[in-house]
Amino acid sequence: MEANQPHVLIVDDIDINREMLERILIRQKCKVSHAVDGIQALEILKTVTPDLILLDISMPRMSGYEVCEYVKADPQTEHIPVVFISAMGELEDKVRGFEVGGVDYITKPFKVEEVSARVNSQLTVARQRQKILELSEAQAHIIQTVSHDLKNPLQIIIGYASMLLEPNPPIDLVQDIAQQILNGANKMDQLVRQLLDLRQIESGSPLNIQPVSLAKVLVAIVMEYELPSQQKNLTLMLDFPSKDPLMIEADPLRIEQVFANLVSNAIKYTPEGGKVVIRVPVADEEAVTVEIEDNGLGIPEDALPKLFQRFFRVDTIPHRQAASGTGLGLAIVHGIVESHHGTIFVESEMNKGSIFAVKLPRTQ
Repeated sequence: MEANQPHVLIVDDIDINREMLERILIRQKCKVSHAVDGIQALEILKTVTPDLILLDISMPRMSGYEVCEYVKADPQTEHIPVVFISAMGELEDKVRGFEVGGVDYITKPFKVEEVSARVNSQLTVARQRQKILELSEAQAHIIQTVSHDLKNPLQIIIGYASMLLEPNPPIDLVQDIAQQILNGANKMDQLVRQLLDLRQIESGSPLNIQPVSLAKVLVAIVMEYELPSQQKNLTLMLDFPSKDPLMIEADPLRIEQVFANLVSNAIKYTPEGGKVVIRVPVADEEAVTVEIEDNGLGIPEDALPKLFQRFFRVDTIPHRQAASGTGLGLAIVHGIVESHHGTIFVESEMNKGSIFAVKLPRTQ
């Protein structure tokens, strides 16, 4: 059974009705559950959340109207669309069904085309509603996180700018105040830029794909980060044993962004005197792997599955002391690698270091 298979609950006290509906629904690749009356249906709904309920109106012990009222009164089930099963021509039944929260009806005797069309219509609406809810939750999370991350540097800028407006601010403090304002503005600028970057990647913006020498990319990265590594007394090495330039089909700016981010992180989270190695094991004919290895802080095991999620940051005291980031860098890296039909994975052990490995297809 497929994981995304729509689930329909049929509630009808007549065996032949349930069997006929099940046959139609199975053809539509639906998972089907049964209830012989309203009470059994409500028991099922305590543990199962179907995508759609097909509900007969006339049943013993509890009518379909009563069942629907219970379903719509429960916050856990109120979102489930209910399609009533009504006898042909019983207009009052259909009107009453809409009044208690039904969204549609199918008539008896069943017609395959009608059942299929109405079920598909309601399942499509349900799927779209779920996507909208997920999108709304994601947007709310982004807004909340961005607001929080912008608030601190903004308060710093406001606070220090207010000091400059005071009469005769001490000259010896003006430069320090200006530096703090600049630092706060840079943090805000970084967050906004990375948000725009991530949006562009996730929206599938066209890439400038061309043959790229991986050797040249990695040499450029080493040259760019040689000074920052020296300032922390780190050893930065490139282990590229192959004479083959290892050509890949890539957007050069984006692929440089991947390795720049990973090397920058390795430097940030490796204590003074440590080592960062960019290693390229022997490539096969189809793909090439680049490993960025450090002997730094490492990553807690429970954080590894969440590492490439937006806004996720490893929340330990040593990690917070080592660097403050937006939590977007690795999400951007993951998005770029996937857009190049590659994969990225990580191995890490606390206090021993990490290895980030990026596997990319070679130019054929």
